Amino acid sequence: MIPLLAFVSFRNQRSCGFRLWIPLFLAWLLLLPLALLLLPLFFVLCAVGEVNAFQALATLWQILTGLKGTYIEVAERQASVLIHTF
Repeated sequence: MIPLLAFVSFRNQRSCGFRLWIPLFLAWLLLLPLALLLLPLFFVLCAVGEVNAFQALATLWQILTGLKGTYIEVAERQASVLIHTF
């Protein structure tokens, strides 16, 4: 299943920071009509490049579903950023 929420946390050197909950399901809903419009172009480009379009779509789906549970933390002396998807 694709990630539906993301938690993003920012902190600076003085421990001041803030957290954001990003509802990714809204982004997926907004991108769905665009994806449906671009789907015929995708199939044409795959045919020109001699790429199996269904295999490419399956690979893209596996990448998107693999993003669930991603945990990224970047820290320095001055600031840190944490991204976690649900």
